[in-house]
Formats: sequence, C-alpha cells, structure tokens
Amino acid sequence: MPNASRLAMFSSLAALLLAGPAAFAQEFPARPLRMVVPWTPAGTVDIAGRQLADRMSARLGQPVIVENRPGATGTIGSQFVAKAPSDGHTLLVMSATVHTFAPNLFKAFPFDPIDDFAVVSQIVAFPYVMVVPTTSPLRSVADLVAAAKKDPGKLSYGSFGQGSAPYLISELFALQSGTQLIHVPYKGAAQAITDVLGGQITFFIDSLPSPISQIRAGKLRALSVTTRQRSGLLPDVPTMGETIPGFDAIAWLGIAAPPKTPRPAVMRLHAEIGAITAEAEYGSRLRDIGLDPVASESPEAFRSFLFGQLRFWGDFVKRAKIPLADF
Repeated sequence: MPNASRLAMFSSLAALLLAGPAAFAQEFPARPLRMVVPWTPAGTVDIAGRQLADRMSARLGQPVIVENRPGATGTIGSQFVAKAPSDGHTLLVMSATVHTFAPNLFKAFPFDPIDDFAVVSQIVAFPYVMVVPTTSPLRSVADLVAAAKKDPGKLSYGSFGQGSAPYLISELFALQSGTQLIHVPYKGAAQAITDVLGGQITFFIDSLPSPISQIRAGKLRALSVTTRQRSGLLPDVPTMGETIPGFDAIAWLGIAAPPKTPRPAVMRLHAEIGAITAEAEYGSRLRDIGLDPVASESPEAFRSFLFGQLRFWGDFVKRAKIPLADF
C-alpha cells in the first residue's frame, strides 16, 4: 500500500476513534433513564432520589423514572445496578449505609461497595440526630452520658439491626463516651420512634429527616446532631462534638452507574447534578426536610470520599471489637 494511502487510512481511523466519545456525549441520553432507590418509598433516600430525578428529567430531555428495589439492607437494589448494562441509562442512589457502613460489619459482602460501580457524584449530606422523648429527664448529651455511667448496661438505644447506621453511630457514641448500652433492633424507623416516644428505649439516633416532624411537634427532644457543624434546620441543637470532642458522623447520598459506564455519560450526569445543586428552589426544598444539596468536585473526588469513609468505619469496627455477622 502506498505511503499516502496508508497515511489516509490511519488518519480516518484516528478521526473515528476521536469522534466516538463526542458522538456518544451528543446522543446521551438516548432513551428514558431508570433511577434505582434500594429502599422503600417515602423514606429519606426515596425523597432525595425523586427530587433529583424530577430536575434531571427536565434538564436531560428524557424521563428519569424512579424504581424502588428494597431489601437486604439496600443491597438488592444496589446489586441490580451493579449488573445492569453499562450504558448510563441505569442509575443508583447510593447511601452511606450500603456503601460505607454495612460492608465493614459482615464477614462477606455481596459486592464491592465502590469498585463495582461507576460513581458520579454526591448529591446530599445531612446529620444524624440523637433524640429522646420530651418527657425524658435527659436534657443533654452530658446528662445521657452521666446516666449511662451511673447505671452501666441499663440505658438502651434503637436501630435497624447490625448493618444499619443507627447501630453503628450509637456504638461509636458508646465507645467515645465510655458507656455501656443495650442495643434494641427494629424493622424500621417508625417502630423505633414509637418506642422512644413511649419510653421503651432511652434514645434513638437516626438521619435528621426521619424524626424532624416529631421534633417540630414537640414530642421528641433533639440532644445533638452528629456532624461537626450545627444543622441550619436545628441551629439551637448542639453537635455531639461539643460534648465528645472529635465526634463526627455524616450521612450522605450519591449517584452511581454500573461499572464501565462510558466516561462521557458519567461526566454529563456529573455536570447536570452540579447544575441542579446550584438551583435555589431545589436547594430550598431539600433543606426544608433536613438535607443539604452537595455536588462532588469530580467523580474521582467522590470516589476518594467513599474510600475515606469506608476506611474510617472499618477502623472503628476494629477498635470497638464489633463481631462481624454473616450476611
């Protein structure tokens, strides 16, 4: 083949290779997207996912359909997305519970919480809040710690089981406060809140959106939030760190796609999430229920954040000598 012809052929191939990602970016999304929420409807994860899906539909020009696939502490829906086609049209609402808490609490986990996904961006952050009934004599974290040390092993807390955030954060509180507590597992937040209201358990720690209505109604007293900064929704409620220096536990949600999703699709989704997060009305709706809209600087930054959180809770589980469970 003459040199000129060979050069022309290679130039054509190079042009096609370079045009591939650009063409994909222009065509994406080519059809409706599916956003999998691995929890039941009406919960915090579901509400945040639907708020985002509504705005993404408008910006992407394609419907973003929310699909609830609950079960097995959020792992059923997550596994479904991990095995879905890697074309950018199936998304997962990730949570701290599934991707940084639970993997550290079981002997074996059904998937890699980070590497089995193409992570896109964090979407919200929010604190957990420690609550007691307003009839409780405990009016502060210091009161609770003093009562727990006076009667070791008498005070109790609720959770959704060993793989749940309330369990892990309550155990972090016990370790850092030097207290012994009784763990009472429940099937969901509603039952735990009912029992803390009735005095069957001493306190309950859950994500802020869960008990906020009962706090506003004056039925639950918020003793603290678990993040380093106070919540704008409860500005008079101190942080746990104001009593227990260094205490920090943050809840977050994010968006991921199946592994090997094309980079142009990931970056388009990342850009749209960033733009949506900056919208005043969207932010106002989320903050009203205790969620702070957040967008990661890049997919790589979100990935680094996930690894940091996974290591933090893994180190804690070892220090607390929490026995690992069978999944």
